Amino acid sequence: MLPKSRFQSFVEMVEQGKQGGYYPFFRPLTESWGPEVAVDGRRLVMVGSNDYLGLSHDPRVVSAAQEAAHRWGAGPGGSRFLCGNTTLHQALEERLAAFIGKKAAVIHTTGFTTNSGALHCLAATSDVLLCDAESHASIVDGCLFSRGRLLTFRHNRADAAGAKLKFAQEKNPEACFLVTEGVFSMSGDLAALPELLALKHGHPNLVVYLDDAHGLGVMGRNGRGTADHFGATTDVDFIMGTFSKALASIGGFIASDDTDALTYIRHQSRPLIFSAALPASCAAAALASLDILEQEPERIERLRSNSRMAYEGYCRIGLATRFSGSPILPIGVGSEMKAYQLSRDLFEQGVFALPAVFPAVPRGQAIIRTAYMSTHEPRHIERVLAVLESLAGKYELCRSDHEREPVAVS
Repeated sequence: MLPKSRFQSFVEMVEQGKQGGYYPFFRPLTESWGPEVAVDGRRLVMVGSNDYLGLSHDPRVVSAAQEAAHRWGAGPGGSRFLCGNTTLHQALEERLAAFIGKKAAVIHTTGFTTNSGALHCLAATSDVLLCDAESHASIVDGCLFSRGRLLTFRHNRADAAGAKLKFAQEKNPEACFLVTEGVFSMSGDLAALPELLALKHGHPNLVVYLDDAHGLGVMGRNGRGTADHFGATTDVDFIMGTFSKALASIGGFIASDDTDALTYIRHQSRPLIFSAALPASCAAAALASLDILEQEPERIERLRSNSRMAYEGYCRIGLATRFSGSPILPIGVGSEMKAYQLSRDLFEQGVFALPAVFPAVPRGQAIIRTAYMSTHEPRHIERVLAVLESLAGKYELCRSDHEREPVAVS
């Protein structure tokens, strides 16, 4: 039996939050309509979802998933390596590669396992992996699994990446991987991709790996992603994406023009080989979402319009936020406790928005992470803005408040 003391302090902290009414996580939704959800019989505006294009409730996507489940069953029965591969998986890989602008792609069961599996395969022990300091946990784990040397650089600073790269090259690594997100999941920042890619000129063994989980379907022409947004698809060596955001499903993929590397990943990625395949219903939902994305580019324009409307409202209130053109709009709060309490008050006033705290963000720099969808209507956004404005003073959410000493909120 494990010693009780191992988990006791953490469990006590969770119980204290529940008893105090400010524990915000694992709330069970009784129903969802996309921009609105039901919890305990209450209907709330959802501004915490990554379903950016609102396709998870589109009847065409739901129907495609249902038909695939009827044809191939509810579960795959094995890994893709063995008996779980279907024609849907192969069709989706071909469509994704063409959409992204690469020669080929390999699907994994989740975005997390895509990063952990691909990076483990690509990097050797003699390599250096240089990651943005705010990289997603799946990137960090993938780099650690690879057993290459992991270095980080200051968030979105190409000059800092260049200095670290120069230092790393002194050790004569066989390859250096520069890993970054296209759209950062917490801040919504766009990667400084042109500046980072410029580092390849003086470092021929530099390999650029782009996690575009939050950029696919959002940035670029018809949602082709952050690399396309910057006109840099050819220069990015590996592009990773997920289906659990704009493509209304679950799963992930890695795309590249290096087909030999992808063949190696297909046969050596431990999460791919030793996990059950993506269910056919999920693959069909992602394929249907791609169809709609290509046929209805106005969805992306609505998403961008909604994000701009929300940002302009945040600025009018004076909230401490920033906007990169992505749907992610973080609201700076500060202390973790204050973020929990603010999330509670938002919930009580009909807004579902969750806090992001350490280690998702630096300690003491908690945020309320809001994200908008193309299916939000103006009334939804106006409701969120009204609630935020009513709470801004209590929680010192304005930029001017962040210049003063914080006060306790009960």
